[in-house]
Amino acid sequence: MVTSAGTNKLLEVKHMCVDYMAANGTVHAVTDVSFTLERGEILGLAGESGCGKSTLAYGISRLLRPPAVTTNGEVLYYPRPRENGRRLEISSLRGAPVREDGAIDILRLSPEQLRTFRWSDLAIVFQSAMNALNPVMNIGTQIMDVLRTHRPEMGPDQRKQRAVELLKLVGIAPDRLRSYPHELSGGMRQRAMIAIALALTPELIIMDEPTTALDVVVQREILELIMDLCKEFGMTLIFITHDLSLLLELADKIIIMYAGRIAEKASSQDLYLHPRHPYSYGLLNSFPTLHGPRRKMIGIPGSPPDLRDVPSGCAFHPRCPLAFSACKSALPVLQPALAEIPGQLVTCHLYNQQYNSGRTPTTADLAAKYDALAEGSAVR
Repeated sequence: MVTSAGTNKLLEVKHMCVDYMAANGTVHAVTDVSFTLERGEILGLAGESGCGKSTLAYGISRLLRPPAVTTNGEVLYYPRPRENGRRLEISSLRGAPVREDGAIDILRLSPEQLRTFRWSDLAIVFQSAMNALNPVMNIGTQIMDVLRTHRPEMGPDQRKQRAVELLKLVGIAPDRLRSYPHELSGGMRQRAMIAIALALTPELIIMDEPTTALDVVVQREILELIMDLCKEFGMTLIFITHDLSLLLELADKIIIMYAGRIAEKASSQDLYLHPRHPYSYGLLNSFPTLHGPRRKMIGIPGSPPDLRDVPSGCAFHPRCPLAFSACKSALPVLQPALAEIPGQLVTCHLYNQQYNSGRTPTTADLAAKYDALAEGSAVR
């Protein structure tokens, strides 16, 4: 599981920026996003609608369409030696820009190279399975079409056998091979999408809100299925959702995004026990706990900004209960919140000694501020 560079690194995103070019102004959907993903990790992307989660995922997989444009950055993929031709060999990407450390920049692949790369090494499960699946093709044909395109050496019987195996893997009866998408329930359609993504056993799968629009019972079933598959195949996963409670149970690391930028990056445990960014705490406080005293919940006051006209300084400062003067003028940078926890990074002036020379805020401080907002809301 070690790359030629001697690390366990699978994907490295560096300073990625994505804009939507519109007649009434440029929308900066993703701005200067960087992160590293290790093999076997599950990374969660969370944030309110419009924060750039899906745009980032589509930018990584080169699925953006005009007017979306990737204006800056690198997406470095670190392949490992393949066995028995089951996965993409680096040599098959003839002319691909391979760096000295063995990394391939996905953003520099040609359309033909990208076609070879997708599904073999990177697959994506889209948000709406009903829209992603072809309505005039049955499920079996759609699975076997992937195999026919990327594994031409497989015969018809082998492709059908593989399709049956994949359906069983995701908990669908083999007789559903002949079913069309409209004949399946929402949960079964989502399982079928996961089966297609697993067809070529890719190293990396991106799931864009796979449990959206499903009832809570089916959500639980899909979540358990994803967790079991990750353990069985050692998959590396990027899981996108606006439901932070799902990520706390599923993900190893979580990135909180706001207005196209990273607000906080931490392990799921650190984020749950000690959120550092006021926005992260607001998200955690937006769903009820099963234990402890009852408390009034108000969520996060205000609305996300218009990305064509983002507030100066910290984009969250108009909604932040701890904002001070520097937040309105100086753009914060991603930095360690505490020296003793270098893996927890936050984009907030409260943890920058240059702007805040007072005591570093704690989770209790954030709770007190949000409690004050709740009390004020109750008075009004």
